Amino acid sequence: MNKLSIDFQKQFSDRLIFDKSVFARIDRSVKLHEETNRNPLSSSAACLNVIGALSNDPKGLMSYLNSFNLQLEEVLPFPAPAEIDGRLYNDTGYAVFEWVGPQTSPLLEIGGGRGHNQTSIDAYVLGKIAGKICQIFIEWKFTEGSSRELFLGKFSGGRGIERLRRYSTVLAGLRKRNALPFAFSEEFQPGQPASALSLADFSPDHLYQLMRMTLLAKTTTPILIGDLPVSDYRILHLSHSGNDKINRLYPKYLELSPGLSRFADMDFHTVWRELLAEDEKSKFLSGYWDQSIPAIENEELRNYLTSRYFVERFS
Repeated sequence: MNKLSIDFQKQFSDRLIFDKSVFARIDRSVKLHEETNRNPLSSSAACLNVIGALSNDPKGLMSYLNSFNLQLEEVLPFPAPAEIDGRLYNDTGYAVFEWVGPQTSPLLEIGGGRGHNQTSIDAYVLGKIAGKICQIFIEWKFTEGSSRELFLGKFSGGRGIERLRRYSTVLAGLRKRNALPFAFSEEFQPGQPASALSLADFSPDHLYQLMRMTLLAKTTTPILIGDLPVSDYRILHLSHSGNDKINRLYPKYLELSPGLSRFADMDFHTVWRELLAEDEKSKFLSGYWDQSIPAIENEELRNYLTSRYFVERFS
């Protein structure tokens, strides 16, 4: 049976969250997705069932994350309570959920908070890579595109105009610093083989989310978290291996993204790496989160996750 189907996932309705103690480690100001405790198809719940269940196990968490080639030398406990430019974080453990950065959004987002109406990171980890303290931004996908249609017009309509203004302003600031994270050309020239990449091309929902994550990482690095001087970052995009709706960039997703037309039908993670500036490519990592479940040492957790999420892959 398809493990991404509601019929299969319903059998776990009596234990949607493997280890509910994770909630006690999350700051009370966080607004978790409404579906976390009630929808078996919730990506938020899936993230808590893996990263949350490992968030008090630094060795296990590092081993799991390194299966995606992060090359972590150490994971660090979040130094709670930590004030980040006016925003207080009271999260404990080795992973923080719905991280947004400082009190004033560096992405010019007005209002909202952790988990609502601001760019919020599904899971956030501090660790050492190549001797530097890095902030690791994790985006977690489960059934998006399969259980519900992806929204493809983030830069369309009245709200789209506001989004274009907001993120264009952020990008303009980065350009002045010669720090654009995306492979934008200076201008589109006649005779080029394909349309030049533009901000509007990030209109499909899953590209839009990665665009905002990248901007948040770029604008908050370096950063001081507690007494930890963070000088680098990584972005880790994890999807489920059985969700072909999000793992491939179908032509219908690109109707409002002419600059991406040449990437139609390609692997999503491969395409995203192509959209990054050269010095950003090494900061982006990706994979299928379910495929690393068998490497988890905690037997009870591994068995739960395997029976619920793991899909055997055949070459």
